[in-house]
Amino acid sequence: MPTKKTTALVMASTLVGVLAAGCGSTTATAPTPKASGPVTITFMEAMSSGTLKPAVQALVSQFENSHKNITVDLEVEPSYSVLETKIEASVTAGQAPTIAQAYEDWAAGYANSGAIVPLDSYVNGSNGITAQQKSQIWSGVWKDQFLPDGKIWMWPFNKSDFVLYYNQTWLNQRGLPVPTTWSQFASDAQAVTSSSANTWGVSIDPGSSSGAANGTYFYVSLIRAYGGHLMKNGKPNFDSTAAQEALSYIVHMYQNGSMKFGSSYPGQTALGAKHGLFDLSTIASYYYDQEAIGGKFTMGVAAFPKGPAGEGNVMQGTNIVMFSSASAAQKNAAWTFMKWLSEPAQTAYWATHTGYLPVTKAALPLMTSYFNSHPYQKIAAESLAYARPTPPVAGMDQGIGALANAIQEATIGHRSVATALAAAQSQATSDVNSAQ
Repeated sequence: MPTKKTTALVMASTLVGVLAAGCGSTTATAPTPKASGPVTITFMEAMSSGTLKPAVQALVSQFENSHKNITVDLEVEPSYSVLETKIEASVTAGQAPTIAQAYEDWAAGYANSGAIVPLDSYVNGSNGITAQQKSQIWSGVWKDQFLPDGKIWMWPFNKSDFVLYYNQTWLNQRGLPVPTTWSQFASDAQAVTSSSANTWGVSIDPGSSSGAANGTYFYVSLIRAYGGHLMKNGKPNFDSTAAQEALSYIVHMYQNGSMKFGSSYPGQTALGAKHGLFDLSTIASYYYDQEAIGGKFTMGVAAFPKGPAGEGNVMQGTNIVMFSSASAAQKNAAWTFMKWLSEPAQTAYWATHTGYLPVTKAALPLMTSYFNSHPYQKIAAESLAYARPTPPVAGMDQGIGALANAIQEATIGHRSVATALAAAQSQATSDVNSAQ
């Protein structure tokens, strides 16, 4: 199951329709000529397993067939951790790829060092995208392309977000509602918790200070649902009132036994074994949850519940960045490829063949048949409207680990919520400052 740093096998499907290129132009704020070739570009990526690898290869083949002057060489790495290491090594050696997958905090570091270029002139240039096309990109995805300086440094590629998996049979038998608020979620979880029956609401894995897991990203979603933000005035904001309220919510569930901790996707394991009612995971976990259940009951999927301040969710997956060492011809060709990947037909193909989500709403009409058989994917796609990634700040990935530690400290360690988050705030501030 893909988390932020893991590549995994996801379920394959069939796209109804054919791939089609084509994207309108808009009035240029800075001219960006189309690639005139022939030219070869390199794309360093980590889509190496399951259906991911053939899906990327199929898209590249289709692109090259419709853009005879551009060749795309794939440099495939086995995992995101290896990808990050290889990118850094290639930049240091003066042999950076033309483009590469990158997380937001990676992009922030690359931008700070001048290794990548901003994309505003391409997005808004003569070979850019129209205002209508911009408006069709999910709002959360669109905002994700910017760094704090207000410039576009990334372009969307493989995106997912979190959903709520649940035992539909169990809910029906108990007469419990599918929760639409976190208050209802806690109530349902408590209602099924029984030490004698060995049942409880949900299991999560917070991870640790060295690496946050899904449980911590659930906590980040909860912070946002309480109206909080991880950054404020350019600094970590881990000890806000919203963060304290959200952590208190987790502590309460942990103390009453309706939430348990584990490792290696414990929510999936508990759900499949009919011990846990819910699993909180990304949409890419659907296949694995179904495998764990093995047909023992009907599994439902819903959007993450709302909190006092509305929806909160964490966007997962990477964007594509363009390296400054590429030639002008390579950059123009790379932008043509990047833009093409995000167009409706291509992002629909990618979504239906990998389990990731389409980055533009304009792809939805092409996926009607797919959604009819995979309704959970539409739920997740629509959640992209408000899902946000972790802040695009160098060092933030390490900083998030401090929140994982805070969860453990406030529950297992019996420290106060305020004390646990004060320590997380101090550690995250150090992590971010050290990366600048």
